[in-house]
Amino acid sequence: MRKFFATATAMVFVLFWSFTLNGFAAELKTGDKAADFSLRDSTGKGYSLYAPEFQGKVLTVFYVDPAAKDLNHHAEEVLLKDTELAGHVYYKGVIISNLKASKIPVFLVKSAIKDKTQKTGVLILLDDDYKILRLWGLKNHTSSLVVLDKDRVCRYIHNGKLSRADVENVRKMINEYLVK
Repeated sequence: MRKFFATATAMVFVLFWSFTLNGFAAELKTGDKAADFSLRDSTGKGYSLYAPEFQGKVLTVFYVDPAAKDLNHHAEEVLLKDTELAGHVYYKGVIISNLKASKIPVFLVKSAIKDKTQKTGVLILLDDDYKILRLWGLKNHTSSLVVLDKDRVCRYIHNGKLSRADVENVRKMINEYLVK
């Protein structure tokens, strides 16, 4: 009987770890191709990394917890107001809102997202189940910035608050990848 329980316990342990490891991807690093995703905006429209709106474009992806939306707001503002990037045919900025991590009620977050989208025109996608954290292995569910080139290769990743120098370096990098 002990042998049976030991074997059963070992099998449960192996199954648990295989599901855990399959549920989370390796951490996305500079030079890695980003895993595709399927997310929706606040109107229900679906997007993936290969959506027509993103084809052939350099992407900046801000992954944020709505409760920490102001942590890297300065970086969003710089990139939105950059005259070289604003309206550039081969650039798109995207915000992915981590709804699962937020303690703010979802209906309030969605309302704020609709307002921000109308005021700024920025595309905000909703992650209600840690999809991006799992797919890209991001370390910080509060705020991360990922820059992807036209081939969806990660060229920059930062978890946490960006310094002004970081933001300037990201802006320059995006402009460099726009011409490549």
